[in-house]
Amino acid sequence: MRSVLTVWCLTLATACGGGSPVFTDAASDAVVTAADAATNADDAATDAAATDAAGPDAGGVPDPAPGVDTPGEHGGTGCPDSNQTSFSLSIGAASSYTFSGQVSSAVGDGVFWVRGPAGETVGGTIETAGDGSYAKTLPIFCGANLVKLVWNNGTCPLVLVYAVDRTTCITADFTITTQWDEVGDDWELHLVKPGGRINDAVTDCTWTTCITASPDWGVMGDPADDPHKDIDDEDAFGPENIWLAGPETGRYTVLVEHWGPGTPSDGFVTLNVGGQVVTVAMQDLTSHFVWTVATIDWPGGTITPSQSVFDCTASWTGGCTAQLP
Repeated sequence: MRSVLTVWCLTLATACGGGSPVFTDAASDAVVTAADAATNADDAATDAAATDAAGPDAGGVPDPAPGVDTPGEHGGTGCPDSNQTSFSLSIGAASSYTFSGQVSSAVGDGVFWVRGPAGETVGGTIETAGDGSYAKTLPIFCGANLVKLVWNNGTCPLVLVYAVDRTTCITADFTITTQWDEVGDDWELHLVKPGGRINDAVTDCTWTTCITASPDWGVMGDPADDPHKDIDDEDAFGPENIWLAGPETGRYTVLVEHWGPGTPSDGFVTLNVGGQVVTVAMQDLTSHFVWTVATIDWPGGTITPSQSVFDCTASWTGGCTAQLP
């Protein structure tokens, strides 16, 4: 089950904390391209691996099916098949959308990729049941999005391409997404405003403060500059997603708590900030530890990734109660 995440980190080698790839399985056929783009994909993965020591990736999440951009189902004889018939979606003001259906003849999990109108990107695993059924809630950026869902069977890929239009929306300056492996249960994403601390009701955007309502940040009484947690996951894989438009000046901190039952877990966070895309990965995050993923200095948009972890076991009551950051 770690194989798809493995390939994301192999392809995003510079995203894996500047060291060796985080995930250990090597089922490289889990992320695939259309047949006419396979060579380009292999070259991209090789180039990324060659720059592994350069630190977190700032070039966007690689497209798993480059050149396959027309909405519809793309496959062929011997490839997996799907039951999907509609590939142009208008979702109004919603900032997330659940893609669901069934694929046949695929092997293992699939992968997803979302690209927003300003080059924002995010990608990861589509957990797929033994009967081929799936349901995955994905972040959708403001405006016109291209979404790809990809499965393979070891012979050739199935690529589902969607044009997803999100209207009546505010363009986010920050979109922060975390995902993890099958043993994480779960990773909790936090965005802490300047001067704030983790799990504070006023200064932290997380599951307790940002799902059905939002803390009042920025201009008091103006909801346009308040943070939102629009996807929250309570078991394996994720994603979890937070977005913010109109951030105030200062240093924001992105943190992840591991709420799991005890098994160390691997995962990564993708930060779309002010036109940049940076992915930072963590290996073996222990239960009740907190990872400081990055700081974001605004308005400059400087992202400073971190591998700092804090053992919050002694200060854990419904989440970490330590004075972090």
